[in-house]
Amino acid sequence: MNTPHTRSSSINNKFFSLLNRKKSEQQEHADVCVIGSGAGGAVVAKVLAEAGLSVIILEAGENHDPTTFGSYEPEMLRRLFWDSGLRRTRDGAIVISQGKGVGGSTVHNLCYAIRPAQALLYKWRVPEIWPHFDQVEQILGVTQIQETDVNPLNAVIRRGCEAMRWRGVVQRHNRGECPTCGAQCLFGCPVSKAAQNNSRGTGKQSMAVTYIPLALAAGARLYNNCTVEKIHVEKGSVIGVSAQLLSGNLSVQSKVVVLAAGAINSPQLWLKSRLPNLNRRVGKNLHLHPAAFVGGVFNETIDGHLGVPQSYYIDQFLNMKRLPDSGYLLMPAFGSQMIVAASLPGFGEDHRELMERYRHIAALLVLLHDRTTGRVSVNYKGTPSIAYRLGRSDKSVLVEGAINAARLLFAAGATEIVMPYTQHVPIKTEADLEIIRQRGIVPNDIMLASSHPQGTLRLGENPNRSVVNLSGESHAVKGLFVADASLFPTSIGVPPTLTIAALATHVASQIIESGVV
Repeated sequence: MNTPHTRSSSINNKFFSLLNRKKSEQQEHADVCVIGSGAGGAVVAKVLAEAGLSVIILEAGENHDPTTFGSYEPEMLRRLFWDSGLRRTRDGAIVISQGKGVGGSTVHNLCYAIRPAQALLYKWRVPEIWPHFDQVEQILGVTQIQETDVNPLNAVIRRGCEAMRWRGVVQRHNRGECPTCGAQCLFGCPVSKAAQNNSRGTGKQSMAVTYIPLALAAGARLYNNCTVEKIHVEKGSVIGVSAQLLSGNLSVQSKVVVLAAGAINSPQLWLKSRLPNLNRRVGKNLHLHPAAFVGGVFNETIDGHLGVPQSYYIDQFLNMKRLPDSGYLLMPAFGSQMIVAASLPGFGEDHRELMERYRHIAALLVLLHDRTTGRVSVNYKGTPSIAYRLGRSDKSVLVEGAINAARLLFAAGATEIVMPYTQHVPIKTEADLEIIRQRGIVPNDIMLASSHPQGTLRLGENPNRSVVNLSGESHAVKGLFVADASLFPTSIGVPPTLTIAALATHVASQIIESGVV
């Protein structure tokens, strides 16, 4: 195995001259530098470290101690999310939730463990990643959610689904025993611990308590609170990374750099580093999986904030074989009082009356398998600018999804439907659902959210249509790989964690087989 020390002395000298000019305080050498520690970066680091390569992981956020996760939501938003959970599209119409910290978004997600349709992997030309799902699921402790863990919220949703005779299923998750599980899961799991001595782990089995500890045990080194400033390239190959620590500068010299900072931050760093941008594809092809919330008010007490938040979902309207590029999922959704208060419509007395029904509300998330594509660019400050506006066909599908979600809630026994419009528009009968159709999807009139940005460094064989090849390596820069949701050629349609991890396993194996290190 070659080491970074076999690089030519001229490249080394130029690299370190650059670093000295920046008054770097700390220098590191490694075979591989991984940027990001979420569903992609953690996996690449673990696989490569266990293969005997020297690996350094750089993470912009903190290395969380789960026991410090609290119930004060503004603090947890600041700690766990980019832009304190307020990252938005340029027009402010869609809020984008992205994890920041060791483990990335797997620290705050709700643990759905769903495989994509195999047909989609064939369309992406990566069917060979299918066997990787078994390994990923084993390490993440994926199991079937038990009937005893289907809380009243999910039971109500299932009741409505069965009344409509639609297709729904109790899902699988990567979560161990969690006595405190509830809506606060969105702000990290305080009982999250890895499996040890053949016993199942407790709480959320995020990358922070699974793959990252395995990577560190195999010799990988982790720098958190570390903001990468630039990827350095010499003669068409990567030579390292420069970053900023709380205590000063850090430089890493490496033959391979793996971008795994997420579909917003990865293209941002690419563009900020002024790396080659063939046909201006970097940052394009952004899919957001935009989602709308539809609430139902019930006479019965539901207490949706207690228990496993998401255990059941409806895939009646997502058929990858018949309509591979369109459709939507219906997923149970709820939150803490702060999250629900921010989602409910109206102001003053009107809003207060809705909040008084907090324990009686069940909600569905309409998760859109979007055709619309947007773009990530960088502004004059070097921060990401996210342009995305739903196309006409996607708007129509999302309206249909909202109406069907409302129909399901009525079938389950809801007395009123609550839509996240700016103003409270009472919908109390099926005839009133025409209001949703007439109102449509208007930016900043209805609250939309995204947790699954993807597609901005597209995977593909053709360099005229993609940014990286089928091994995950840049078409333009040798030794620069991508291992996050940026790779997705299209919208994936389902929660993406397992797919990101399986693709990252594939990318790591390609790095090993390429002999570049």
